[in-house]
Amino acid sequence: MSDDQNTREPQKPGDDGQQPGQASQPGQTSQPGQGSQPPQGWQQPGGQPGQQPYGQAQHGQPQGPPAGQPPYGQPQQGQPHPGYPQPGQPQQGQPHPGYPQQPQANQPHPGYGPPQGQQPHPGYGPPQGGPGAPGGPGAPGGPKKKGLGVGALIGIIAGGLVLVIIIVVVIAVVALRSAGSSSSSGDGGGSSEQAIPPSQVVTEYLTAIADGDSAKALGYLGTPPDDTSLLTDDVLKASNEIASLTGITVVSEDTSNGSSDVSVSYQLGTQPVTAEYSVLDYDDDGVWEISGGTGYISTAKFDGLGLTINGVAVDADEVEAFPGSYQLATSLPNFTLSGESIVVVDEPFSSADTTSIDAVLTDAALQQFRSLVRASVEACIASTTLQAGCGLAIPATLSDGTQLTDGTIQRTLPADTSTTLDSLEATLSYDNPTLAQGEYIGSISVSGQCTKDGSTGTCDVLFGPSLGTASVDMASANPTVLWD
Repeated sequence: MSDDQNTREPQKPGDDGQQPGQASQPGQTSQPGQGSQPPQGWQQPGGQPGQQPYGQAQHGQPQGPPAGQPPYGQPQQGQPHPGYPQPGQPQQGQPHPGYPQQPQANQPHPGYGPPQGQQPHPGYGPPQGGPGAPGGPGAPGGPKKKGLGVGALIGIIAGGLVLVIIIVVVIAVVALRSAGSSSSSGDGGGSSEQAIPPSQVVTEYLTAIADGDSAKALGYLGTPPDDTSLLTDDVLKASNEIASLTGITVVSEDTSNGSSDVSVSYQLGTQPVTAEYSVLDYDDDGVWEISGGTGYISTAKFDGLGLTINGVAVDADEVEAFPGSYQLATSLPNFTLSGESIVVVDEPFSSADTTSIDAVLTDAALQQFRSLVRASVEACIASTTLQAGCGLAIPATLSDGTQLTDGTIQRTLPADTSTTLDSLEATLSYDNPTLAQGEYIGSISVSGQCTKDGSTGTCDVLFGPSLGTASVDMASANPTVLWD
């Protein structure tokens, strides 16, 4: 056996030793000049270039008939004015018979004398007599008084219809408002809610939270949360005991088109908070409601640990919470939470920061874990078989051809490995928080009866296997060591 590399005499390191594994952590305009319209049936007289407008006296010319006399050009009995169409026969380009005709070039406006230097129109001339004179107004056989034109009648009728419509609309609006007011006054406080502006809604919401009144606080939210496990009076009471909500002050309010952004400041204990709330009138009924209003606490990393928040058991990956302070804890005896276990929900839609909180074993549970692992290691070391547990199995034939005899294997624990076992640390699995995983422990010494090239003896296996990684479910009633 002097040439056997697996013997005590020159020995050759075995090539099939095992190395330890590593745990993987895992938001219709007016035209110019149309300020007032002339009476229906009247057109503004227009003049010709170089002439004074009708209605303004020219020097030396008569400005109109003497008082009490009919205007010049008054049609005589039974005769229409030469410049006008026959009644009921409007001509193309001519105004309706019910409207006066616009003066034509070189002709005076009806009722005025002829322009200077021209002969009077045949229809003009000296008055045919004063009142009561033959042919004059009021005299027998005089012209009859002319009635309103068709256009004037149409205008009067249309105006009357418009007036009636306006009156009906006003009456309807007044009736609707009166009905709405009566409905609001009889709904148990609806009219008072309609009068609350968005900033006051937010202020009263936070005040209800500070007072520990969860039902009143929920009444200000537009949509009730699906999960209300933490939205209770008891949870709010505990929150205010940790850090009270005080100093509620409206910073700003921006309201338009049925939505409002309200910025408020307050304090949670000694921590100052400035938050913005979105307030909406969802159904346009004048009642403002807060959109959201709650924050969130992520609890997925504590799954299976019996997590409690402000004393309430939580069994979900995420829970909703009012603005406030929350104490996280675990109800399982072997576990506790490290770091600052109080989190704050300070504004709507925000998530509390839980990154610095980790679940760990209690001191007693860690000692239990170490004891369980050592006991398992000692049982594996005591085995004389090739296929011992704890990751200590070795093959029957080594890489150099040396054959080991099953049942003769001797395993011993080096001092440094034993020390590691006594101070073994455990980390809870990310995927399974109740599973405690140990660190790398180390290798062991192995020897046994061996045969090579026809010679038999005792061989030391160099660079032998190392202990694997131990895991224990510390939430189990009967925790058992598992080896990787």
